[in-house]
Amino acid sequence: MFSKLYRTVSQKREPEYAPLDKRYSEDDDPDVPPMPQCSRCKTNKRLLKILMLTHLVLLPAGAAWWYVGRPEPLNKALKAISFYSPLLDRIEIPTTLRFDEPQRLAGGSGDMTWGSEPNPEIDEMWEDITNEATIPVTEAEVIALKKDSSVAVMLPEEYRINNEKTYLGHALVFHRLHCLDYIRKAVYKDYYYPNGTDEVPMHAQHVAHCMAMILDHLTCAGDPGIYLYQWYKHTEIPLPDANTWGKCWDFKKFRKEFDKVALKDFSPFQLRKPPGAKSVTEHNNLQEIIYKTHSKHVHRSP
Repeated sequence: MFSKLYRTVSQKREPEYAPLDKRYSEDDDPDVPPMPQCSRCKTNKRLLKILMLTHLVLLPAGAAWWYVGRPEPLNKALKAISFYSPLLDRIEIPTTLRFDEPQRLAGGSGDMTWGSEPNPEIDEMWEDITNEATIPVTEAEVIALKKDSSVAVMLPEEYRINNEKTYLGHALVFHRLHCLDYIRKAVYKDYYYPNGTDEVPMHAQHVAHCMAMILDHLTCAGDPGIYLYQWYKHTEIPLPDANTWGKCWDFKKFRKEFDKVALKDFSPFQLRKPPGAKSVTEHNNLQEIIYKTHSKHVHRSP
């Protein structure tokens, strides 16, 4: 009974919503006038487009301007081809184009005067260019050099940087120049060692060490330059032209900047090992020769 009643009511009930006949869509009705567009909306759209285009142009342009105008890192090009050095962060090392004339007997920027017969004037030239000076190095810089700060020689407190302890350091470039000068003196041994070298402590080992220092540098930071050969008026064979251009350190400016950060009137040999300082053992190296030579001379002394 109830089911019959439910079916009767359901059949009589009309749907609340009837589907729209697509044939009579409002969009297709020619009698319906088009909706007027808002002029303010058009203006806002135009402004939005202008703002978007402005941002698309100005943002890249601003980024490019910042990139070009930003200060370049100190010694950027040199850092790219060098191992870490505190000097690269402390002073500017300028470069310059230089024409070297190692074949010229005298008067050139890189002439043979440096290797000519020794005299007091030449000795003074070499003394000026090989004069070493101490550079204070922080513990973080020692670690960046891949060295052990626990056995590095610490400088006195007055040489601290920003109240941070510092260690004894020297610039390799001056050590290598010293080595070149030592080999030069060995070539002119009659002038520098009139009594021979037998009594000169560790002379042969010193020469061998210096040759290794220069060889290491030349094979580590080699020069990709090219030298040519020329025909000369009075020879029938080609001869080398080793006078060449190069992009070099401006060494005079470098020396001037270096002296500003180096310790003045300080010698590492004025330091003495403090009690309890951690030490390394001299073994199979130049330090072993120094130790044995020093012990021999102390033993001989009255």
